Amino acid sequence: MFLNLQVLFITLNNLQAWLIDMNITSQFIYIKYMRLPWYVLCMPMFYMFMVYYLKLSRKSYRVLEVTIILFVAFVLIRTALIYFTQHEMYTEEETKYFMDTYSSIEEMVCYSYTIVIFVLSLVTFYRRQDLFSRVLEFDDLNWIKHFINLAGLILVIWLIAIVKSLDNGVFSSPEIYYPLRLSTTILIIYWIGFKGLFRFRIKEDRIVLRKNIRKQIKTENKEFLWEEEESQNEKFEKQKEQYDRINEYVIKQKLYLDPYLSLDSLARASQLSSGYLSSLINTYSSNNFSDYINEFRVEQAKKLIKDKDFEAYTIVSIGLESGFNSKSTFYKAFKKFANMTPVEFRKDLK
Repeated sequence: MFLNLQVLFITLNNLQAWLIDMNITSQFIYIKYMRLPWYVLCMPMFYMFMVYYLKLSRKSYRVLEVTIILFVAFVLIRTALIYFTQHEMYTEEETKYFMDTYSSIEEMVCYSYTIVIFVLSLVTFYRRQDLFSRVLEFDDLNWIKHFINLAGLILVIWLIAIVKSLDNGVFSSPEIYYPLRLSTTILIIYWIGFKGLFRFRIKEDRIVLRKNIRKQIKTENKEFLWEEEESQNEKFEKQKEQYDRINEYVIKQKLYLDPYLSLDSLARASQLSSGYLSSLINTYSSNNFSDYINEFRVEQAKKLIKDKDFEAYTIVSIGLESGFNSKSTFYKAFKKFANMTPVEFRKDLK
């Protein structure tokens, strides 16, 4: 919701600026000079989205209350000033200069408030990671880091526009703000419209998928130990039996769902050397360790895709919850073992 509101406010702000630049304004004085400060709502909406996405304390919602109060205060002040110019019988030129001067002051106050919320977002994201460690299980949050970097760049562009506008005369050069509007449009289309909404959907899907997958895993968590071998000769004779036990353990415990599963970690669990375990897998599965595990993951993904309960979930979230650590690895492995992409597999089912 907050991300959608941010898109709305940025759009309304750019639309209002365009209407002013094109002189598409009403002759009614209250409409002509009623420039609503939509930009003061943009950064707080991102902060609120981040708080909601990272499942942080509801105390952070006080930012929303302060922002709404500030927005309403600006609207009331502007309305009162317009009334004052009409009551004092200001000329058109005097009214324009008076309202433009107020707009400059209002913009500087809004910019200062936006900087405060931006810094608060930085502190929340980089200094309070212990509070959203659970979310890190489903999302590396790199896209939020990129968003913050882009937002910081936009704030710099905005500051340059304010300074140049004041140097050239109050709102005398609307072209100064064109780079700002272009950058905010890019922010809407890509980082908010694509990255933000898409990653939010994937995270929510993965949370539900993981709950369902865990229900299918038996709660038994017995330690995996090998029985002592009587002799070196007997050990070689029982290689196939060892592989079968490893294979059964991987399947029963669904170890392949762990995206960080490695040959070394499985070797430690089975009390075998990495080299010996690799030899067993290569010999009896006809695959290297990576393909051996990925084949299980592909079968898990196929199972979830076939399940009608998961029809509404994205292909990417299913792949990540099947043990893959990236979309590209998932698609590559699926194509290798299923001879088609996950999307084609889902279409064939329909």
